[in-house]
Amino acid sequence: MMNLNDLLNLEIKGLREAVNMGVSEASLLGAELLGLTLDNGVGLVLRVTPDEKIRQLLVVSQTQLPREVFAVFVRPDGIKLLIYKIEEIKELGELLGSGREVIYVEVIKGDLEDFLLEALDR
Repeated sequence: MMNLNDLLNLEIKGLREAVNMGVSEASLLGAELLGLTLDNGVGLVLRVTPDEKIRQLLVVSQTQLPREVFAVFVRPDGIKLLIYKIEEIKELGELLGSGREVIYVEVIKGDLEDFLLEALDR
């Protein structure tokens, strides 16, 4: 498991506020998956435990990133989302670069939630 504070130390504008709000909402809804969208269109998915540890961390992108694809989710509109598993938070900083900003936060639900939970539990 990863420490949430280690993630919050990354230099991503609005990250702390988005994570705090998202974790609270996920906790209220009994959900595990929190999604953050960055200004470059890349998404982060945090699988968070009730005690606010990061159980798993994923990066979601419509374009190929320089690492192995973990899974591919096809949205109802046909758009493919490439999903990458992150083992250590420092990998995330290297992958995203600097100067990023969180522009959207949501609790992940529906088909994407089902797909991700099934893929992560394999």
